[in-house]
Amino acid sequence: MKVGSQMAPFRNPRWITIMAMLIVVAAATTACGSDEKGSDGGGGSRISSTARISIVEPQPGAVVPADQAIVRLELAGGKIIPRATTQVRPDEGHIHLKLDGRIVTLLGGLEERLTGLAPGQHLLEAEFAAGDHTPFNPRVIETVTFTVQ
Repeated sequence: MKVGSQMAPFRNPRWITIMAMLIVVAAATTACGSDEKGSDGGGGSRISSTARISIVEPQPGAVVPADQAIVRLELAGGKIIPRATTQVRPDEGHIHLKLDGRIVTLLGGLEERLTGLAPGQHLLEAEFAAGDHTPFNPRVIETVTFTVQ
């Protein structure tokens, strides 16, 4: 095998496209997996928001029937936008809803019905995230624990 032929895959436009896509996905994953303080994962600073999110329902410690698990949120000082954007504003973003650490929705509204819940205790997390799906700094987040019977 010639030494020059070892570099052939790196000259292939398809290979370059695939590598570029992997770099973008890795960068997005790093940003979305930022730490609890809301940094961008790369040592830079993140935009802050004065918005506040509250979980109205279920109440902390509530016991709800499995077929009536409804999440109601209140958002003060922020506006929910329907699409992701790189034009991040402190008063615009998305609702990220997690149940027991698993994503329920990344583009949620202020009311969601949860279905198929197993009986027992559950942890609900609601976060107002920036338009690029990364957390504000500090995070705009609230959690509540409730039980399904």
